[in-house]
Amino acid sequence: MFDLSVVAFDGRWLLVDEAEGELGEFATKAEALKAAGDFAVLDREPRHVLIQDDRGEWDETVVQPPLLH
Repeated sequence: MFDLSVVAFDGRWLLVDEAEGELGEFATKAEALKAAGDFAVLDREPRHVLIQDDRGEWDETVVQPPLLH
């Protein structure tokens, strides 16, 4: 169900794919979640994303694919 994670690491946010590994590094959590939404375009379905903050606490969210015009 969860194939993408956004993980706080050393002052930055990493977008990580379960199969592919690290996909990108971002300055903010919002930027990393936007990038996760961009991956949702591939299957045009919402993506469930796990989020780990810098304290090691886990949360989850759903990101919607951006609208294609």
